[in-house]
Amino acid sequence: MKIKGNLIIFSTDNEERKDVRKLREKKLQLLLSEDNSFPTFDITNKEYIKDIAAHKMKELFGTNKFYIEQLYTWGDPKYYTDKEELIITYLAIINKSNIETMPKNMSFYNINIENENSDIQKVTLSDENIKVKYKIETITKRERENVEYINKLVGKAEITELTAIIIHTGIKRLRNRIENTNIAFCFLNKEFAISELQQIYEIILDTKLVSANFRKKIEPMIKKTDKVVKESAYRPSSQYTFNDEFIRNWV
Repeated sequence: MKIKGNLIIFSTDNEERKDVRKLREKKLQLLLSEDNSFPTFDITNKEYIKDIAAHKMKELFGTNKFYIEQLYTWGDPKYYTDKEELIITYLAIINKSNIETMPKNMSFYNINIENENSDIQKVTLSDENIKVKYKIETITKRERENVEYINKLVGKAEITELTAIIIHTGIKRLRNRIENTNIAFCFLNKEFAISELQQIYEIILDTKLVSANFRKKIEPMIKKTDKVVKESAYRPSSQYTFNDEFIRNWV
């Protein structure tokens, strides 16, 4: 069997400033090549697969500062090609301030998702020059005591169905992990404003949060530093850092 690995790599960037009194809003992004595919790597029996994936990240960006975990293994014969059958996907997060080199023929695309109805989502991936649009449907399948969620493209798209499914699965993993781990901090610099951290939660969860409730929730996870940053015309923002004492045995 031909086994390949690939990487779905998330990052964030700042929107153009809309209000001089506030920090610039953030947008969620992912990395795609010119042919709308993910970076791939060969898998051998001589090295731990996660290490191979990490080496690929270092090759792409010239840094060891990133987050990585296994996302899923895809073994559906309808996605088999002459070059790959079993595909193992790793999810990675990189803060753009840590990038030392950008891979050639690849770009970070902004992610915009709209719910058409309870089952179908409209997705737009865009950079300065290109827009890739598609619709993905989630079908609930029940068999005995099992509930399975099946994703498929709706209509024609400039992206393969498996790529769309990997993006869908990757975003769902982010939403799950942000609720019960410290994964949100991987998008930020070591020191950050609470409003920046809240924006990371909001763009991943795709919902606006009440600031007072958010601060109460994340208070045990952060420590205040003695630094402030004046990025806007409003009052300077106090800077915080992740509280290492909060680390738990997350699964």
